[in-house]
Amino acid sequence: MKLKNKFEQKIDRQLKKAGVSYAYEGEKLPYYFTGHYIPDFVVVTPRGKIYIEAKGYFRPEHKRKMAAIRKLYPFLDIRIVFYSLNKKNTRWAEKYNFTYAIGQIPKEWLI
Repeated sequence: MKLKNKFEQKIDRQLKKAGVSYAYEGEKLPYYFTGHYIPDFVVVTPRGKIYIEAKGYFRPEHKRKMAAIRKLYPFLDIRIVFYSLNKKNTRWAEKYNFTYAIGQIPKEWLI
């Protein structure tokens, strides 16, 4: 069993010494954050409503929020415009099925 740090190793030794039954990272429990998603732009086009996020630095907490929104609302047309090309961000967008563009909104999004 691989422990993450010296403190966990210390606790592991204590549990072994105590002779109790235990498992290290033996269960996975889901948890949920509550909050609201406020899109940067809500655009009404002839083909329907699209939500556009303008992202410069794409913070990890924003990635978690956007992934949660995608899971809760898979039917919404949410798109991301990244300030500049960043392969990590575009791979993330593809993984979570977000349409994206770099630098500006493509004209075809608006018709």
